[in-house]
Amino acid sequence: MCRMVALSFRGEASETARGVLKHLVEASRSDPYLREIAGDSRHCHGYGYVAALRRKGLWRVVYERFDAEPTLSGEEACEANLEALDYCVKRLSQTVKDDVEEAMIVLHSRRTRGEPRGGVAAHPFREELIITVEDGPELAELYLSHNGGVKKDILAAHLGIENYKLYTDSHLYLKYLAKHLEGARYEEAPQLVAQTVSISKPLTKSALDLCILLYSPTKAPMLAAASYVAEKNDSARWKYYEPVLIESRGITGYISSTIRDLARSQWPEMRFMDGRDGLVVLLKPDMLQIIEVP
Repeated sequence: MCRMVALSFRGEASETARGVLKHLVEASRSDPYLREIAGDSRHCHGYGYVAALRRKGLWRVVYERFDAEPTLSGEEACEANLEALDYCVKRLSQTVKDDVEEAMIVLHSRRTRGEPRGGVAAHPFREELIITVEDGPELAELYLSHNGGVKKDILAAHLGIENYKLYTDSHLYLKYLAKHLEGARYEEAPQLVAQTVSISKPLTKSALDLCILLYSPTKAPMLAAASYVAEKNDSARWKYYEPVLIESRGITGYISSTIRDLARSQWPEMRFMDGRDGLVVLLKPDMLQIIEVP
């Protein structure tokens, strides 16, 4: 359970991007959809982000995760995480304001029931894998944030992992995805993500809403979002997990439903595409490339 965004934008749209990030902080502090299904409205079990930033034609990646547990616990940890998220977004907003030509950002705030806690359990998760480019194989990085739940025991069996309770279900899903992308050609990655989401539908407990960043040392980073909601007939859970796409001048993105509600009145020129379930979407500053999940 989480609130998350994935944004792809040019520098001219950085003000809009900063506004979306700020709305994630607001949604994390008070989310009526979460309150309806969990009794508490706060996503305060840790946060994290990965940002690919282009300056002077060169890409760099910044990656951060945090959870005040186990040093703190209960309300103390919850408030510490919300304060840290707010501070993180202010720093990240300043970063993208300062002469960034293009950026891709995945930001995630977490709420969990019974999954491991701590900084190593905060999203996004990271795995290394080999992909194929024009000059042959190269080592790349794959990052994933997840909203929803999957059957971690079955995933662990697929992966041959015995101590699977040490991992979150989302971390195991990233390992599962990385296994399906291993060795693939860079340009084939979005279609392979769609195929992987399709075959893992039976493993989904609540939702498989994903934000994915593939970073290649020799190619431009690739940002994608995927969505599959298993509980569409449950009105409260659909409102919570509902995937939303946005598109405006110089920016595209995936946002959680609560963030959509906060942002809709602020940007009348922005296009909001609600309920985009069963898709993989490649996010680029000027376009959304949609791939149907079989």
